[in-house]
Amino acid sequence: MKLVIFDLDQTLVDFIEIHNRVVQRLFKEFFGVDAKLTEIDFAGRSLDDNFRELARLKNVPEDTFKKDSRRVLESYDAAFGKSLPADGAKHILPGARELLSELSKTDHIIALYTGDSPAIVDAVFRVTGLGKYFKFCQYGTEVATRADMVRLALEKAGKLAGREFKNKDIVIIGDSLRDIECGKLFSALIIAVATGFHSQAQLSAAGPDYLFADLKDYRKVIRAIEGL
Repeated sequence: MKLVIFDLDQTLVDFIEIHNRVVQRLFKEFFGVDAKLTEIDFAGRSLDDNFRELARLKNVPEDTFKKDSRRVLESYDAAFGKSLPADGAKHILPGARELLSELSKTDHIIALYTGDSPAIVDAVFRVTGLGKYFKFCQYGTEVATRADMVRLALEKAGKLAGREFKNKDIVIIGDSLRDIECGKLFSALIIAVATGFHSQAQLSAAGPDYLFADLKDYRKVIRAIEGL
């Protein structure tokens, strides 16, 4: 039995164009500037961190950002949910659903960690149907770092399984350098997928245990999880 922790955005799903449109609209509304999420290295970070960095890039005064940041995040939750299509199947990355489905037949505990808020994750799950595969989720709005999310996940998984998860019994699957960095803090089994902002070369240089171009050959990913 392993604890398998997936990232969400650009690992399992790709709603980046919708994220971009919502960011663009809200930054114009609140701060009077043109901005897109993809103008910064957003991968593996919380929404609040990304908004703060984007505000700095666009020369939004720090006090102005602080004053409105909470309202921006709340508006973002609502606007993102309304912007999603009724059927989000085409936004699920190839192999993701098949991988999750096969893993759900094992005794592994499948969890999600993401910089998104609960409202955004709920919206994504609503239009993709992926929520049924996860025992629990950890959100970037709950704690300061991805490592903190993993610590909470370890605590929850330990209670569910009645045992401790450590080292290669922890599996981190994500598309960013920050997922790899986080995995190394726990000596976890790290599986990187080059479906996001960071290139295959960048991910490879960071030293994951496994690196895949995508999740299409999900059986190979399962063998990697199992250490075969």
